[in-house]
Amino acid sequence: MSSLLIKLGVSKRLKKLVILVHIIALGAIMANALATTMKISLFTLSCLHYWLTVRHLKAKYYTIKYTEALAWELSEGGDFAPIEILASTVITTHALFLHFKYRSQAQSLKFSHKKFLLVLNDSLDDDEYRRLVVKLKTSAIK
Repeated sequence: MSSLLIKLGVSKRLKKLVILVHIIALGAIMANALATTMKISLFTLSCLHYWLTVRHLKAKYYTIKYTEALAWELSEGGDFAPIEILASTVITTHALFLHFKYRSQAQSLKFSHKKFLLVLNDSLDDDEYRRLVVKLKTSAIK
């Protein structure tokens, strides 16, 4: 029986990208010709957004599971929920853009919302990332 259990870590490249984007935004806020009060407000909002984003990155722990009997399941730190991997999922050597629907939503709602999960290759060991990609290609994406 072929099964897979992968716990996603926090990507160092994603953290660096978040920092870079916020530094550029802060520079643009300070360099523009807006009134000082507007600059201070935007600067504060940008710092608040950075803090919330970093907090969100640290708080989310995803686990992806595949078994022959139950197919694909996803946990966001709690119980596993069955998911349906969508054909719009994009797989590259550096990142995986996992598009999915919760199976209960897919069956009960006519227009259920698609969800996505960004998995950067540095959030997993090389071998785990490779196993995840192979399992997705062989079992979910045709």
